[in-house]
Amino acid sequence: MNDQARTTLPAPRLLRPWLLLVATGLAAACGGSQKDGEADPETSAKKPNVILITLDTVRADYLTCYGATTGSTPAIDGLASEGTIFERAVSSSGLTPASHATILTGKFQYNHGVRVLSADSGFKLEDEHETLATKFKEAGYRTAAVHSAFPVSATFGFDRGFDHFDSFTASLEAKPGRDKVSWDVQTFQRRSDETTERTVSWLDEAVGDAAQQDQPFFLWIHYWDPHDPVKLPPGDSWGPLMNSPELKDIADRQTREYAGEVRWQDQNIGTLLTALRTKGLLDNTVMAVTADHGQGLEDGMELHRWSNHRMLYREQVHVPLILRGPGVPAGQRLTDQVRTADVAPTLLDLAGISPIDGRIDGESLVPRIEGQSGGDLWAYGEQINGYDFNAGMWKHRPDATFLFMVTDGEWKLIYKPSMPNMSELFHVGIDPKEVRNVIGEHPEQVERLLANLSERNPWVTEPFPMTEMSSEADGGKSDILISLGYSAADKGTGNWWWTCPRHTEVHSDKRQRCPEEGCDRILIPMVQWEEPAPK
Repeated sequence: MNDQARTTLPAPRLLRPWLLLVATGLAAACGGSQKDGEADPETSAKKPNVILITLDTVRADYLTCYGATTGSTPAIDGLASEGTIFERAVSSSGLTPASHATILTGKFQYNHGVRVLSADSGFKLEDEHETLATKFKEAGYRTAAVHSAFPVSATFGFDRGFDHFDSFTASLEAKPGRDKVSWDVQTFQRRSDETTERTVSWLDEAVGDAAQQDQPFFLWIHYWDPHDPVKLPPGDSWGPLMNSPELKDIADRQTREYAGEVRWQDQNIGTLLTALRTKGLLDNTVMAVTADHGQGLEDGMELHRWSNHRMLYREQVHVPLILRGPGVPAGQRLTDQVRTADVAPTLLDLAGISPIDGRIDGESLVPRIEGQSGGDLWAYGEQINGYDFNAGMWKHRPDATFLFMVTDGEWKLIYKPSMPNMSELFHVGIDPKEVRNVIGEHPEQVERLLANLSERNPWVTEPFPMTEMSSEADGGKSDILISLGYSAADKGTGNWWWTCPRHTEVHSDKRQRCPEEGCDRILIPMVQWEEPAPK
């Protein structure tokens, strides 16, 4: 947030309750009722709790508050009606660890460094990056995380700053006959009913109810159900869902089960909200609900030839973002394009905590919820599938070996350096479902959006190197993979060069500005990609 926005007083109806309490405490201190350096425990306890709920693989348009027709999601819809809903929130990745790193740091991948799920490096959030957890802990909050699957675990660096970290310890393995490294999806995930039960148990033990609470808390809850059908809801719940009028006639099985799991997950979020209300904690709690990415499903297959994630179409990157709690007006819908990178700075701002140090890409959305519309925010996304041991899909979609996306809210470019002739431009202002690729009709927009990408310099033009730190971080799994004959070379090799978006005859072996007279554009990368030879 800029200085001007920070110094603009919100309207009285939006003045955050904890600010009034702090002001009261300061006045009392000036009157001599407290000793110097002694904290006011009542004021401290009244600072808002903060709960971040991340819904893995949940598309915005599968929630009723975003227009879903596949059945109601009353718990999340209730939060939206009691708070502010952002209609156009964009994720930075179709990959769980990379996207969550953006949510927790406010940085895009080229700044926080988590680019892949499995490689010799590039999969772990390093200690140099502050996160929501480290900031809240530093501010005196009790911190906890309760997770539903392995890809948000300590393996990826997400445990720092948490007093309580209920996640998974697993490993990625190269399985015979498979063209990718994977983890045991059956074992290292849990359903949302168990995640909710564990969360409520932590609240019982560590927090109690509002009258007993002696310390504000930051709680991150990660739900997983719609990601896959490996652990379906129990039969007495699943049968009625699948036979409901909204779902029983959906022919595509993946889409039908997905919609059912979104609704089942919502039921368990409702259980969580009931517990928070019973404990008297909800009124003084800021809640954020968002998702790391979406899923292609049947309509994604029809439109873009892909039914899963690891892509950057609307189905994968249009995610929900809902805020509710002290300082957030109820019943408000905002249409500006925002990013999941804005979640961290917004939550810190609502809690009155100093921003994350150094350069971040997101910005606080508080001025927007207080009525200061700033227009669409530029959003960025990427998929480094070619150098990710877990990404076997690029063999089926070679144009998705490397994907770099940028959108200003009106236009959206997906640049594909391995097959640049298959890059895509969508006029999302009039074609929000991204039906028509108009890249050949608007070269001026292509050049403008490529220039934005070039300035960001997000490119990954070589495999992630093995480092001593990365070997320690993954418990030596990369060494084991290499000993099994699985290395970056098995993902294919790329011969990279650089060219100018306008003067395509220019070829360079390094990133620089175009040497053509009168052209100052930064060169962009292209790659000739070769699949590995059969073993």
